[in-house]
Amino acid sequence: MNSTNRKFTTLRIFNQVLLFFVLLFAILYYAKSFLVPVVTSALFAMLLVPICQKLEHWGMKRGWAAVLVVLVSILIIMAVLYVLFSELVGLGGDIVVIGKRINVVLDETHAFITEHFNVSRIKQKEYLQKQLSEWSNAAGEVVGGTVFSIVSLAGNILIVTIYTIMMLIYRKRIKWFVLQLVKRHAGYDEVGHAKTIVGKITKVSSLYVGGIFLVVLILSVIYFTGLTLIGVKNALFFALLAALINVIPYIGSVLGGAIVVLYTLITGDSLTTSIIVAIFFAAVQQLDSYVLTPKITGGNVKLSPLFTIMGLLLGGMVWGAAGMILFIPILGICKVIFDNVDLLKPYGHLIGD
Repeated sequence: MNSTNRKFTTLRIFNQVLLFFVLLFAILYYAKSFLVPVVTSALFAMLLVPICQKLEHWGMKRGWAAVLVVLVSILIIMAVLYVLFSELVGLGGDIVVIGKRINVVLDETHAFITEHFNVSRIKQKEYLQKQLSEWSNAAGEVVGGTVFSIVSLAGNILIVTIYTIMMLIYRKRIKWFVLQLVKRHAGYDEVGHAKTIVGKITKVSSLYVGGIFLVVLILSVIYFTGLTLIGVKNALFFALLAALINVIPYIGSVLGGAIVVLYTLITGDSLTTSIIVAIFFAAVQQLDSYVLTPKITGGNVKLSPLFTIMGLLLGGMVWGAAGMILFIPILGICKVIFDNVDLLKPYGHLIGD
């Protein structure tokens, strides 16, 4: 009878855990539009807490300090986006070259298919026209979606700005709320421990997110210098783009390099430039993987590559591109909590590097 009760209890616990995860990810998925700005603002606020505290120490009121640091940060981000869009407009001159190269490739492909597969050019063009018709319809949807995304981005920036300012102003009240919950459910003796954990989370998150921005800045300079010396057009645009994409661990560095290599393949006169660009990005990727990221951000949050990749994929499934960026610092915060709570230490060891 005891064995039966034990099995039933184990099954019930398993079902409860399974139901918890189902409900958790369902809430994360369907509340995406609400949670993404909140999480972004929370991470942004933790990054700016030290600066805000410094201004308050110099005598500035908390509200004004919060408004100042957030607005300056947003202006810097907007300046980077403005440079990106300005450089993107400059790429318009290469559209003619890209179109000519595509026509050459299409002619060579037509000749190859006709020679080896005995399919006439007329049939090939009919098939291409059919595909182009479908792609044009899809392109219309993409353009509409892009316009909506730009409007949505502007709205989200405004929301994140307001949220971040409010979180910086009311950060002590939020901390007090968390400590009161700990006091009620875990006892007064755990309040001091919880206060230590909250302090570690704020510090680690600030250093980690700040480290990411520092890595992006360093990589932007390295990419711009290297691409300029190689002779790649619009080096500033591709340097900023590759550095920003690099925020996504493992995938970002490869994707950023692939975009520049593809661009040089289409617009360049020979393979030499593309090969040099590929070697350059491979070398910088090694520098980033073994020197920059471990020294700047790796000392703050050490996550296992396995769970980092799992976090990327899961974040992409739940929140899209935003999830691929946000889930890594969230996983790092979870590791800080796991490492400082005795019952959860095995989980911290599991996801740690």
